[in-house]
Amino acid sequence: MLSKSHNNGLVLAAMRKISSKANRMLAPRFGQQLGYVLNSEYPKAGGTWFGKMAAEIMQLPYPEHNAFPTGCPCVLHNHWNWSPKLPRGFYLTRDGRDVMVSLYFHRVRELAANNPVAERRFGKRYERLFGKGWDPDDSIKNLSAFIQDEFDRPRDSRQNWRDHVMNWHDGGRGRSNVIYLTYEQLISNPQATVMRVITEMTGQEPDPWVVNQTVDKYDMKRQTGGRAAGVEDRSSFIRKGVAGDWVNHFSRASAELFHQLAGDAIISLGYEEDPQWWENRTYPD
Repeated sequence: MLSKSHNNGLVLAAMRKISSKANRMLAPRFGQQLGYVLNSEYPKAGGTWFGKMAAEIMQLPYPEHNAFPTGCPCVLHNHWNWSPKLPRGFYLTRDGRDVMVSLYFHRVRELAANNPVAERRFGKRYERLFGKGWDPDDSIKNLSAFIQDEFDRPRDSRQNWRDHVMNWHDGGRGRSNVIYLTYEQLISNPQATVMRVITEMTGQEPDPWVVNQTVDKYDMKRQTGGRAAGVEDRSSFIRKGVAGDWVNHFSRASAELFHQLAGDAIISLGYEEDPQWWENRTYPD
């Protein structure tokens, strides 16, 4: 028999799913009138981190895990696909190889915590993908199957990583209501990046003191109780907080597969210059 907390978790997840669908319907038709500022990303691109900072600086609510539709001005985090009908917003991009690693460990963490939604969505599926009794820590072995599965059946967006980011970049290019930034820019210079995109969005430069205070508030050390960027904790939502960690987890097979699935996007977005980037590397396997 399922526990009460397990059932409650499933009910809350269902309510959040309905709320998200309602917001997705409201945004193209009424988002501008409601004052939505979209905070769009493919999952694990840093959207939660950035969205909280943007909302605080812009003095707007940041509805998180809402069980009810949002009907007021806010910074609205989402994984929606590109549409020209969407209201103004930010689009955050991250190297897809790092996204796959981060997403893998995010799913592993949820399963380890006995998250009822994760158990229902991924428990038996991952046993079929990785084998019965699979080792969650063996990312090097598991990532190829994980990447193929994420591209074949994307869960948190209706498109795979490659199609999602390329449609946003191709569709929104030249539109003044879409402001682009990257996870890598946020990691290397968060103050300058946040200052730039908020200014572009609002037409007014925010107070530098407010930006610095907000960035400091959401710094990794403050959010994790003192853990520095690069120090890994696989049980935390903020696992490592660095760019380029994929090199520690991709096997040659994983890199070649990702090249086949999304190599054009890696080149187009500037993450690699050499079209054969995967060939001349040393891999941890």
